[in-house]
Amino acid sequence: MNKMNLLEELRTQRELIQKHLAWLDQKIAKLESDEPKSDAPAADDASKTQDTSPDDSKATHATNPPIAIDEEAEVAFGRYKAPAGDQVLRAKIGCLILFILGTLLFLFLLFGLPYLMD
Repeated sequence: MNKMNLLEELRTQRELIQKHLAWLDQKIAKLESDEPKSDAPAADDASKTQDTSPDDSKATHATNPPIAIDEEAEVAFGRYKAPAGDQVLRAKIGCLILFILGTLLFLFLLFGLPYLMD
């Protein structure tokens, strides 16, 4: 039963990653199409572009049409926001407080408790 749950979870994760990659491809294609077109390349640049192989990533992006994306993926990934810096600061403060409390407990057990037991 545990293997089945793990298998289902892995399949779900793979599907989400594929949707995310398709969303990223769409956003990249949109940004590349929005870039202003440069002037015609100089003679040196023209000879360089003729020597490149078709495996060049820019050449494949130019020849491939933009990928259509699910609206679900757009909604899911479009509203994602990175964690705020406030959460990181709160975590650092929490760790500092725990360190101080642990140090005080250690010092109490080392020096205060034997003194109280006399």
